[in-house]
Amino acid sequence: MDSRDIFLVAVLLSAGTFLRFVLVMAGEPVTPNVMVAFYSVIIMIFVRSFGGAIGVGLVSGIITALISQSLINPAFLLSEPLGAAVCLMTFISLRYHKRIASFAAAFAATVASGIVYTALALSISSARILGTFPDPTDFLFRMALIIIVTALINACMATLLYHTIRTYQGRNLS
Repeated sequence: MDSRDIFLVAVLLSAGTFLRFVLVMAGEPVTPNVMVAFYSVIIMIFVRSFGGAIGVGLVSGIITALISQSLINPAFLLSEPLGAAVCLMTFISLRYHKRIASFAAAFAATVASGIVYTALALSISSARILGTFPDPTDFLFRMALIIIVTALINACMATLLYHTIRTYQGRNLS
């Protein structure tokens, strides 16, 4: 990694942090996790190892936990590294399908991260969820809707960013 690559990683993490912060400021109890799109791009362009993906996910999880006002912030410390691992595995497994690999990787990472976060929130913070959502079905419906919509948005953003950065770098799409 040269200094230009490190700069791109910092810009992507900063952009994800800023966008996540803006969404958190809306004050909703459940907000879309757009940070996944940005760390997915980092993984697809710069990371080729499982440990590296987990590291990017952990850094993203720490940032997200620090700026979020969600039902259970520490859950991001598990959901983000898992999402990062899913991103890497999906991207590598679809490396011969260059047109869909970036979309599928970001989509799968968002869904995996969202499902893990939801499961952790339900198991650890069920009393707080019931305080915010009197009917747990409302929470599950809202989470499912947000996860799916966010996964589609993240996949589109990540695909656009991935191809733009790869073109800018003048590298082959591998």
